[in-house]
Amino acid sequence: MIIRQIKENHWQHVYRQITTYGRTSPMCLQLDIDVNCNGVDYVLRVQPEKDRKIVALQAMGVYPDGEGEGGREYHLIENNAMLSALLEIIVYQGAAKRRTEDVSLRTEAAR
Repeated sequence: MIIRQIKENHWQHVYRQITTYGRTSPMCLQLDIDVNCNGVDYVLRVQPEKDRKIVALQAMGVYPDGEGEGGREYHLIENNAMLSALLEIIVYQGAAKRRTEDVSLRTEAAR
């Protein structure tokens, strides 16, 4: 488990990224987010918390052509460094979206 506090000016965009692309079950606070890193698909399970914190609870590597469910093989990621890296990808994507929106707003304002 990894806990990451997000900067105040990035929080809304990161939170929107997680809630938009994450899958959840009814009555569950955790969201599953698909992440592709170096050609490998991962499912990252996160939970937003108060005070702009995101908790990465676990990650699973998804490998095609396996003998598991739906022809896929799932492997639990036990390395905290990998869990942290996947969480950083999600945070960076949210922050990058914020920068893109800010540039668009400034461009429109300049017109």
